[in-house]
Amino acid sequence: MENIIYTGDSFVWGEGLELYIDSPYWIAERELYNEWIGIDGGLGLIDKQTPETHEFRIKNRFAGIIENKYGYKQIVKNDNGGDFDTAMQLVDNNLDKSNIIIYLFTSIDRNFLHFSRHCECFFCSDGKPKPFNLYLDYLIKILNNEPIDNWTQKKIDYLIEYEGLSSFDLNEFERVTKHGDLVPYIDSLFAKHREKNMEAQIEVFKRWKKTHKLFLIDSWCSYTSNNYIENNEYLQSLMLPLKGYDGNFYKDYSQWEETFPFKRIDKEFPKTKNIHLTLVQHQYIAESIITAINQEPKSIL
Repeated sequence: MENIIYTGDSFVWGEGLELYIDSPYWIAERELYNEWIGIDGGLGLIDKQTPETHEFRIKNRFAGIIENKYGYKQIVKNDNGGDFDTAMQLVDNNLDKSNIIIYLFTSIDRNFLHFSRHCECFFCSDGKPKPFNLYLDYLIKILNNEPIDNWTQKKIDYLIEYEGLSSFDLNEFERVTKHGDLVPYIDSLFAKHREKNMEAQIEVFKRWKKTHKLFLIDSWCSYTSNNYIENNEYLQSLMLPLKGYDGNFYKDYSQWEETFPFKRIDKEFPKTKNIHLTLVQHQYIAESIITAINQEPKSIL
């Protein structure tokens, strides 16, 4: 029986699907905060996992739907979450087990400075920080007039001296930042590094394509999609069209999700604040994948 490798992040893993279990406990949980990690000392979904949630997720995520309906065994990362590096590792570790790869882009904010966790430069080797997370923490401390710890300052100094990162500029920050959102400013600082990382990722895709069928799914992160995927002809040539709720097919994830009555779990169950795929969307992605693999319409719904 043939396998399929599915890789990406929590959208592939199936975070939030337990909220669709029709038991008294999980019906009640739809009215509570339920992101993966709790806040203010409260419980998150990570604290509520049971054999029941594990079984339900494996069966009802799009990889599981395809396995149950068409027999393609699913190869999915065992734990929740993911970044460009872990997504690549899963594939490389299982290339001998399947000739089909489904790769869902995560947010480019999760990338390492030099693409791989195996980089041994000063910045990457000590603590394996991700630039976005480190700079966000650094920026918050500056804005709150909090002291910068020595480890963080050394990382920032390295980025400025060896990676061409601009020193913090309050005027530029205020120009770029809108409505208190720090992300655009940080993104602008690391744009060149991200372009290089995407070029490295494309070389990995080309390597996989020599021996495997490769299908890409656009990022749920609109910034990543709009700035690094949308206008790249090579990536678009591999992009898997997703069947929308309106029956049309979309390569752009944001356009696709807008066709559904609820584009994320938090739109169906607002109090959960969980921003992942709904149960219905997993079903539509499953149908889209089977249609692409067989190059003909296949109904799962």
